[in-house]
Amino acid sequence: MANHHFGKFADVWKHLTLVEVLALERPSRYAETHSGSGANAMLVDPERRFGVLRFLEIADTTASLGQSRYRALLKQFGDVRSFYPGSALLAMAQLGVSTSYLLCDLDPVSVEDLRAWSARLGITQCEIAQADGMTAVLDWLDDSAGSATPRHVVVHVDPFDPHSRLADGLSALDLAGRLVDEGYGLVYWYGYDSPNEASWAYHSLRETTQGPLWCGDVMLVDETGAGRPGDLGRASTSGTGSGIVLANVSENTRTTCLALGEALASAYSGSTVPDGTRGHVRFSVHERP
Repeated sequence: MANHHFGKFADVWKHLTLVEVLALERPSRYAETHSGSGANAMLVDPERRFGVLRFLEIADTTASLGQSRYRALLKQFGDVRSFYPGSALLAMAQLGVSTSYLLCDLDPVSVEDLRAWSARLGITQCEIAQADGMTAVLDWLDDSAGSATPRHVVVHVDPFDPHSRLADGLSALDLAGRLVDEGYGLVYWYGYDSPNEASWAYHSLRETTQGPLWCGDVMLVDETGAGRPGDLGRASTSGTGSGIVLANVSENTRTTCLALGEALASAYSGSTVPDGTRGHVRFSVHERP
């Protein structure tokens, strides 16, 4: 299992957005640079109680969240207290057999799990690579040149370290910038540990690319609206946050993700965060047409 942070609040926002993008954009080709396992055995702890388990409670009383594709897929897979589906599994379940896939991860256990899930779902056009996701995605795009226009491709970039490179390859941010400028659909996840880093990936890509961008950023804050430096890799505390940068997607997709972000922040108002303090979610949006 490569991902030890599944089902946390950052995963909720990432997957809520990702599934909606895929449902609305309907790509014929879909790739992930850092897939992790298809699913993970669920943990019931303060992080998941604030994350996916809290989401399930509020979704049933919040119309837009309850009608989201993410909620529908969680219901389709059954008891989330048993296991939590990762992004690749959610994508395969949403897009089905008509889409071709490239799913990458360096962890051999995750790779085997992805293969098992793709076979279980009957996904035949699915390449699963135990390889550097950035290099593999570029090769995959080059191999498919002419068979699908960039507008019919979505790439999900979800790095552990956005700046690291293997050998002389691209970093996750480098790859994201190239995808933006070449017109490919992009879903880029980022996280941060300090309030002054909010929306950092959007600002970075805005400086280095020319294409259209949309960013939805969610940050945990305390009851006064303040945050403090934390450790997103360890816990969800006031001052930690994450976001999604979208590129080359439709106005309808951007509008839908905006509504979902607003609904999520409203529904989490007055929640108890995993460290036991009271707080809420600050949702902010940036956009370059």
